[in-house]
Amino acid sequence: MTGLFKAEMKRLTKSRSLIVCIIIAVILGITVAMLYNYFWEQKGGRIAASYALMEQFNMDTEILDTALSSIPEHNIWSFVNIFFTDGTIWILSAICTCSFLASEYHTGTLKISISRGCKREHILFAKFLSGFISVLIVALAYVGSGSLAACFMVELRSELSFTQMSVILLMYFLLIAASAAVFLMLTVIFQKSGFAVAVIIAFPMIFSLLINLASMVFENASSLSRFLLSSAFMTVQQSVLAGETYITALTALGYIILSAIISIAVFNRSEIK
Repeated sequence: MTGLFKAEMKRLTKSRSLIVCIIIAVILGITVAMLYNYFWEQKGGRIAASYALMEQFNMDTEILDTALSSIPEHNIWSFVNIFFTDGTIWILSAICTCSFLASEYHTGTLKISISRGCKREHILFAKFLSGFISVLIVALAYVGSGSLAACFMVELRSELSFTQMSVILLMYFLLIAASAAVFLMLTVIFQKSGFAVAVIIAFPMIFSLLINLASMVFENASSLSRFLLSSAFMTVQQSVLAGETYITALTALGYIILSAIISIAVFNRSEIK
């Protein structure tokens, strides 16, 4: 088992897709931080004026609140949190992780591990660990670079307590592990990174569309979107502050367990060429 993990780590350090995604993540993180800061510098006063005008005439500010929900407040923690939720980590990590996990199907080295008598469950677990590390590296590259850039532009404070921030980060950690499990499952099923990435990107869009259509008929249907893994990132802070941390934790664990069951079932029956 240790040998399998070491082999995965050696392959990961040589992964070109991971290197490319890290570079893209760093550039995007810095760029997004600068764009958010520019938004507040140029539009902050106008937003405050708009709120004041709407409140003066007793107008509902819900529309403006919704529009600004995707924009961080001008403090460092808000920037850190928004980097985890804007979907960049999901897309970038899907591309590099699926490409990495599927590479052995093309190179033929996966057959060597099986022919040497390695248990398939051990092979899958080693791949899950390497996939998790891959997703985590991309996440840290994006969030870290963006947060570091933001340190020079925003207030170094947070409205949340240390405990609340720690719990939120732990939930992101669990969701990252769940993402790695899902990426591995799709790679095992399709054995090609292209198909896996296509499903990862397309399925949330289709699911969200169906939820929106269902919400027109069923009032509570929209609440189901929080159980979609890619959407779960967006509701972490809200769930923690509302005392519903268990929902995020159970969602992540559910994806990990279900993905593991499907991955083992498919991988044990698949023919490795």
